[in-house]
Amino acid sequence: MTRAEIIAIQTELGVQADGIWGPITAAAYAARMAHEAPGAPVALPPVSKPWWTSRAVLGLLASVLAMIAGRFGWSIDDGQITDLLLKAVELGGLALAAWGTVRRSAPIDPTLVARVGTRDVRLPVRSNRAADSDPRGAFRDS
Repeated sequence: MTRAEIIAIQTELGVQADGIWGPITAAAYAARMAHEAPGAPVALPPVSKPWWTSRAVLGLLASVLAMIAGRFGWSIDDGQITDLLLKAVELGGLALAAWGTVRRSAPIDPTLVARVGTRDVRLPVRSNRAADSDPRGAFRDS
């Protein structure tokens, strides 16, 4: 499907028309089809994903970087590859933490561990904390 076709479908479905067939558009389309033709199979295009989650793109990127390194005469032996990978992971983790901190839209809930379906898994509440020192109520016993 083209971007224009997806925007037309999204506009008709009443979801945000961004031209990307994501989970919201897919769910709205499936609900519309289930309402209009109950019991009929619904053919959905695959939900799009970001480019950095594609193994093919990451493999291509690694190949291009290796080719460029070879053109400049850089060679990496087995002992150096571990050090380089560890430094790359360290730099990636630092960049991810900085990006997450800058893009954060709400305070971090220190008690939330995970969401499993509709249930929240939380850490035990610290009871030695004064109630007024926690305006959001994350550490209140209730």
